[in-house]
Amino acid sequence: MPSKLILIGPESTGKTTLSIYLAKLYNFNLITEYSREYLSKKSNSYSYEDLKKIAIQQNQIEKDNNSEKIIIDTDLLTIKIWSEFKYGSCDPEIEKIISSYERHKRYYLLLNDDIKWEYDPLRESKNDRSEIFSLHKNLLEKKGFNYSIISGTAIDRINNAIKIVEERFLSKNN
Repeated sequence: MPSKLILIGPESTGKTTLSIYLAKLYNFNLITEYSREYLSKKSNSYSYEDLKKIAIQQNQIEKDNNSEKIIIDTDLLTIKIWSEFKYGSCDPEIEKIISSYERHKRYYLLLNDDIKWEYDPLRESKNDRSEIFSLHKNLLEKKGFNYSIISGTAIDRINNAIKIVEERFLSKNN
């Protein structure tokens, strides 16, 4: 049975909202997206090297959390995708950390880009969301991670996520 539920996907797909909701509903610890904290201190500008710093800190926060069940709002898969998308490559240290992930402990919710994009000063890929969704899906499959796609309205997303949490994280049959 997995112990970590990770929400990933393109910008403005409801990852943070859904992460917070599920963490409160099930009393799971929540690990927030560290890049938001980091970038807000840097006036939203960043470099290739910043992505490695963000990845290392995000990974450390995850490692320091010893809770039985954890919800993670975006992990290093997204940082890898973003690095390759924006800069054409990914730092080997980020790749190494991803390779160390224990697949059986992780379950991903990949949020689809089928809802309206909302402005946020940290967002920058309004017109690339479908491509970024596909990059996430391809990477999950390439790395062999279990995942479900979350689509539809906000209510649909919540209901589908609840069903998955109850089946994958709370069922005694798992």
